[in-house]
Amino acid sequence: ARRVNEKGRQPKLDPSLIELPYQPMIELPTYLRQNGFQTWICSGGTIDFVRAFAPQFYGIPIGQVIGSEVKRESRMLDDRLVVWRLPEIDAINDKEGKPVCIDRQIGKRPVFVGGNVGNFGDIAMMQYSKWRKGPSVQLLINHDDAAREFAYAEKENASLNAAQKHGFTAVS
Repeated sequence: ARRVNEKGRQPKLDPSLIELPYQPMIELPTYLRQNGFQTWICSGGTIDFVRAFAPQFYGIPIGQVIGSEVKRESRMLDDRLVVWRLPEIDAINDKEGKPVCIDRQIGKRPVFVGGNVGNFGDIAMMQYSKWRKGPSVQLLINHDDAAREFAYAEKENASLNAAQKHGFTAVS
């Protein structure tokens, strides 16, 4: 993961991936931490991959990363106990799996969640946050500005429709 982020290039913009974090994803968690919030990353990517760059990119410790996971077991290797990754999926942290993984890691519904339009992956996480007791914020990023970033949309606008139906805040 570190090698991909250091050596990988973004084809359209050309900088290395390490030079390309989405600026609001750096600024917002920093602001939230400065105001007493604990911040987590909840990604559909594998937890091992996201942990490799979350501290450097976003200032989020590896223990506050939620992601898809492979099954693991303990094994003795050369008289040393190691954690061995198995070729099986343990949890998919996407769509309806996100609330389950959030509950497993945090144990409560988040006060604030931010997600993206794209592949319907964050709707369930936003609903889970919305239906908590007390105030909450669900921020949906609509990637519709090709001049400043990339423009892409979902078929049938599922995330934007869910935002309107459930009262999530959608921003460009």
